[in-house]
Amino acid sequence: MRKLPGVIKVLIPIFLLLSGLGYGGYVYYGYAKGRVEYAALLDDYTRPYGENKEAGPAAVLPKEDVRDETEDEPMTETTIWKPLAASLPEDAPERLLVDFEELKQKNGDVKAWIHVPSVSISYPVLQSDDNDYYLHRDINRDYLYAGSVFMDADNNPAFYNYNTIIYGHNMRDGSMFAKLKDFGSKEVYDTCPYFWIFTPDADYLYEICSVHLASPGSSTFTLRFSDYEEYRHWLEEMLGKSVIQTGIKLESQDRIVTLSTCTESSSVRMTVQGKLIWKEVRN
Repeated sequence: MRKLPGVIKVLIPIFLLLSGLGYGGYVYYGYAKGRVEYAALLDDYTRPYGENKEAGPAAVLPKEDVRDETEDEPMTETTIWKPLAASLPEDAPERLLVDFEELKQKNGDVKAWIHVPSVSISYPVLQSDDNDYYLHRDINRDYLYAGSVFMDADNNPAFYNYNTIIYGHNMRDGSMFAKLKDFGSKEVYDTCPYFWIFTPDADYLYEICSVHLASPGSSTFTLRFSDYEEYRHWLEEMLGKSVIQTGIKLESQDRIVTLSTCTESSSVRMTVQGKLIWKEVRN
């Protein structure tokens, strides 16, 4: 019996070592599973838009539908009022064709596909009525440590809102939204300052206008604005926070998408914001 404490002293480090190896294997398996699943989705449900396929005209609203901005007019989010550019920018990245019909058979919560070419981010975007639901669930609703890329539950999936928020994990293997931090480098931004959002009804092109760190409860994550004046101040604040100078001007009719991921600090988020500059509605 006197030898028992010595045996325990030997077993404890072995137990800790095996536990560490087990956890490490579990995490590695989770990362690998996520990479395989999302690579398969990209291969199975998307394809290049096509070098020889001409882009159709952008969706420009009729002149009579354009709002004359007045201070006393209430804000509305059901229409994108501002006429968008009639032609796709020459340096815009290539689009993807997404098979939403098949994707929605897999999971009806699929609302969009996000494609950020300069940092190799390309994932389906899901939405639930609970922002915690897809934190650790994949497109099949099965447990996955990497979770899914998902839109805030309070946002309109047609991207009408003045600020639409899309979340993704910062995975150590560089997957999901981990590479958003690369936009802190102006060189990365300059390689391609755009990202695409594809939905079953339209393609949206966004130009990155702000890259900054934010706390989870900060104004960056504001979803509703009382009036245009408040929104203008918010846009100015977002530009002022940016760690890179984009030279982009924002107006009170602009629509913003905020991409958000966690950092090593639980009280800090990495955010990349884009301004909608072009839209094409599919027939």
